[in-house]
Amino acid sequence: MSSMTDVLYEHPLNEKVRTFLRIEQLYRQVQSHASMQHAAQQQAFFTSFFALLDVMERNDVRPDLLKDIERCEQALVNWSKHPSVSNDALQHMLQKAVRLQSELNRSGKLCSQFKEDSFLTPLRQRYAMPGGACSFDVPQLHYWCHLPAEQRQLSLNKWLEQLDLAIQSIDFVLTFVRERGQFQSMEADNGFYQSTTDQFELLRLKYDSKLGVYPTISGNKYRFAIRFMQLSDASGRFASEKTIPFALACC
Repeated sequence: MSSMTDVLYEHPLNEKVRTFLRIEQLYRQVQSHASMQHAAQQQAFFTSFFALLDVMERNDVRPDLLKDIERCEQALVNWSKHPSVSNDALQHMLQKAVRLQSELNRSGKLCSQFKEDSFLTPLRQRYAMPGGACSFDVPQLHYWCHLPAEQRQLSLNKWLEQLDLAIQSIDFVLTFVRERGQFQSMEADNGFYQSTTDQFELLRLKYDSKLGVYPTISGNKYRFAIRFMQLSDASGRFASEKTIPFALACC
């Protein structure tokens, strides 16, 4: 059972899941900034938004998403043969998998339309410079931030809708990956734990923050190691020598 002081860490074991997790986190930041009204807060929206576009442009995630969603669909078909599985929930997931595959097949490279946006493109170039979003650098942004909230929200909604297919697809795949693993109680003797992997893609680690430690995780498709660390004013951090109870899900 989780407590109010539990902290959850996730560590990817391949580059594909690493990219998906980065996109997921950046999109959460974009969403949180999109609802803020102050001009400085709205500028934070563009910082996260352009970082998200950078990650998506450097990594063409569409081929991986198509393969993963097809794999998820096949697993769902296999699960449908088990009488204990809820048929309604299963059919909903299957329909979503089919829809996402169809839309991805028609989409071309995800988010490429932003390169043609005459408002966003010059802003993005300025945001690449430290402090480049001042009013004398991008007066059009300064003006936009002072438009009525309803007008700004229309622009924000349009940009977020253009991300929708990519975000829905990544959310579908990550949900599927996360549900493959169940949390099990473990102990890190002298703050250290290691094990081998079995075609896992993601580690999920949960522990009580009151223990006063944090984990550093390293791993690949063959093995992984977890070292719990403590913060120190003198040295920055040091390895914990305590026995640390934690929960681990290998997904």
